Amino acid sequence: MNRRDLAAAVRAILPAAWDPIGIRDEPKAQDEYDDYVPGIVRLLCEGAGVDALAEYLLRIETGQMCLPPDQERARRVAVKLTQLSA
Repeated sequence: MNRRDLAAAVRAILPAAWDPIGIRDEPKAQDEYDDYVPGIVRLLCEGAGVDALAEYLLRIETGQMCLPPDQERARRVAVKLTQLSA
């Protein structure tokens, strides 16, 4: 998968599967997680595994969104993300 397609796939997964702030059903907010796509794509292109991706998502949740971490959700989404580059 090329980088552009990978970014599009990541962009689709974030609101559908991760969605820590609950914008999944808000059409006007579907770009809410776009700022995180390049970092995830970079990690995937570097061969990051589930643990590294889950940690990245948890850092976003806690550090940037000031939310409590949801380790189960982060790991589940990290598995989906790694499957994109398999």
